[in-house]
Amino acid sequence: MANCPKCGYKLRLIDVKAECPKCGVNLMYYNHQERLQEDADKAEEEHVRMQPKIDRVKFSFIGTKLSIVRLILLLVPIGMLFLPLAHINVNMPFKTIDANISILNIVMDVIMEMDFGLVFDMIAGSELTRIAFVFYLLSMVFVLVAAVFAILNIPFDSVSCSPKGFKRNVTLSSCGIAFTVLSIISFFVFNSQLTKAFGGVYSGSIGIGAFLVIIAFIAVIIINIAIKKQNAPIKYKDLSECIERLEKRKQELALIEEEAERILAEKKKNA
Repeated sequence: MANCPKCGYKLRLIDVKAECPKCGVNLMYYNHQERLQEDADKAEEEHVRMQPKIDRVKFSFIGTKLSIVRLILLLVPIGMLFLPLAHINVNMPFKTIDANISILNIVMDVIMEMDFGLVFDMIAGSELTRIAFVFYLLSMVFVLVAAVFAILNIPFDSVSCSPKGFKRNVTLSSCGIAFTVLSIISFFVFNSQLTKAFGGVYSGSIGIGAFLVIIAFIAVIIINIAIKKQNAPIKYKDLSECIERLEKRKQELALIEEEAERILAEKKKNA
């Protein structure tokens, strides 16, 4: 069982009243003000610890003019994915397909509707189209992975002032470039295979959007390097008054605890 906070009396199971049976102090409200002050001190101490982290996040977004430019550039690779990444044209006797392929087409027509039937039929259908459509499927997957890295760039920018922030930002953009290049290569193989097999019926080409995605990722890397070289100091809020107040309060509490221990020791000695 617990002890009385004032006199140290060991409470028993039968001591169900709110008052201590020995000294009569209210057990619930004894040192109520001190406990409230202690909670306030803990909240203030947490604020002192968290404020530098909050300042770093704010600095990453709007700390300098370059940070604001980077915030805008982080959205550019995502926007470029909505431009035509590739173009295909199929001239059949009763039907003509002339379409641009972008991230919107891939997500809406393929992922949302799960329309993989034609692709899998072409992969399993014949040796002639198997290699081509395997690479077509890979090109779509690589585009989606590049889009994921473009999206991840935005939240990770908020911690770019951390020790590994610069390396993380460059790595994310580099991975976006790598998967975009892999997508272009995969589509090029798909395109060359179908052109070789159906030269008079099929034609295709890489769209301008694919190259603009790569340029956008490179721009993000360049702006990160520029911010790194700028080496602007993070301006923290002045928390010296809070720290001084906390230190003073801790000293006061230490003195109160020492005095309480001394009184309890004397009471036990006299008892």
